[in-house]
Amino acid sequence: MASGSKNLTLEEIGRRAGVSRSTVSRVLNERPDVRPEVREKVEAVIAETGYMPNQAARALVSNRSGLVGLVILTDAEELFGDPYYSALVHGIQQGCLEHGLVFSIFPVLGTGSHANLLTRQLAQGFVDGVIVTAGPRSEGLIADLRARGSRLVVIGHPADDEGLMRVDVDNRVGSATATRHLMDRGRRSVAYIGPTDEYVFGAERCEGYRDAIEAGGRAVEERLVHTAEPTADGGRAAAEVLLAEAPDAIYVATDTMAIGVLEVLDARGLRVPEDVAIVGFDGLPRAPLTIPRLTTVVQPVSDVGQAAVAVLMGDADAPHLTVLPTRLDVNESCGALRERA
Repeated sequence: MASGSKNLTLEEIGRRAGVSRSTVSRVLNERPDVRPEVREKVEAVIAETGYMPNQAARALVSNRSGLVGLVILTDAEELFGDPYYSALVHGIQQGCLEHGLVFSIFPVLGTGSHANLLTRQLAQGFVDGVIVTAGPRSEGLIADLRARGSRLVVIGHPADDEGLMRVDVDNRVGSATATRHLMDRGRRSVAYIGPTDEYVFGAERCEGYRDAIEAGGRAVEERLVHTAEPTADGGRAAAEVLLAEAPDAIYVATDTMAIGVLEVLDARGLRVPEDVAIVGFDGLPRAPLTIPRLTTVVQPVSDVGQAAVAVLMGDADAPHLTVLPTRLDVNESCGALRERA
C-alpha cells in the first residue's frame, strides 16, 4: 500500500489513471455508465495506491450511511440468551454481507426517554433503514418510527400493520399442520396452549389450530384452549389448568411454553407421548433439548433476517408482505417415530 493513501483525493486518482474526477467517482459508486477498460484503469490505480474512500464524505453525497439498525425491545439477558434472536441476528448479518452493508443492534428496555431519543436519531438518517421485531412492547416504537418517516421493515405481525413492509412466517398454516399431525396420530382430544391474543402471532397460531380441528370434522372445544405468557412459566401455568380436562394431545404454540408443559406432565407422572402427545412451534437452532425430543414446527428465522434486509434495501416503495413457509420436524414427543418403528 502506498504511503499517504488515506490523503489521496479523487483528483489525484484521476490524474494517475488519466481520467476525470467524476469518472473516478462513478467507478467508486459502481455506476454502470463507465467503459470496462476505463473502469479497469481506475481500479488498478486504486489497488496500487491502497486508496480508501472517505465514508463520511460519501455518505453526505449519496445520503446513504451503509448502516442498518436492528431495534429490539428487550434487555441484554433476553437478547443474548434467546436462541430466536441469535438466529435472527445471523440472518441479518448474512443479508447485510450480500448487500455490502453493516448493521448495529439497538436493544431498548422500556418506552421512556431512551426510546424517544433513539427513534429521533434513527429518523435523522443515522441508519439507512430500521428492522424492528413485532410484539406488544414494540407497538409504540413502530408507530413513532413510521410517523418520523423512517424506512422500516417489521419482522412479525404488529397489531397495526397498515402501510408497513413486513417479513413473517406462515404461523397459521404451520399451526394447522401441527394440529393435523396430532389428529392423524389418532389423538381424540387435541388441546391448545399458546400466547395470549396481545401477541398477534399467538392469535394466528390459535386460528391455525382451530382451522385444523374444524377441517377434521370436529368442533373446537373451548375448554381445551388455554393461553398465557409465551414463557416456560406460562406453559406451566396453562398446563396445570388444562390437565383437568385430560387431553391426550397438546399443540403448544411455542417451544419455550412446551418446555414448561413437559415439566408439568413429568411431575404428574404422565408419559410423553404414550399418555399425552406434544407438538411445539419454533424449532430454533441452539434451543434447549427436551426429553423426549420435541416434535415442532420449524420457522426459518435466519431466512427471515436475510429477507428483512433484502426488503429494506429493495427499490419498491409500495408496502408489501413477505411470508416464509414453515416445516414440521418430527421427533419423539408426538409418537410418530414409535409408529414407524
